[in-house]
Amino acid sequence: MTSTSVRHSRLALVFLIAAIVAALIAMPLLRAVGFVQWPVFVIAWLINLGAAWHLGAWAKLQGRSAWAFGLPAALGTVASIVVYVLLALLGPKAGSQSPAA
Repeated sequence: MTSTSVRHSRLALVFLIAAIVAALIAMPLLRAVGFVQWPVFVIAWLINLGAAWHLGAWAKLQGRSAWAFGLPAALGTVASIVVYVLLALLGPKAGSQSPAA
């Protein structure tokens, strides 16, 4: 894996964790002050978009379609976790040339 590929996978994981933590912190806070709960999901999804972008870039560096992995990842945090695991398990395509860092 190139340093760029490692950076994208690491940042995708950071964004995924941030989306989960933001939802876990925001839900009790909003409930405590009596607000509706839907902003929690919007906040988590917006943070998840960063993860989706990095997952798409990571897929592209592996020689796979960035849209095929990034677009499903944009649907939500659970979908991004599935894409993250798939990319980690699949690894680079056979014969794909990784660009130099």
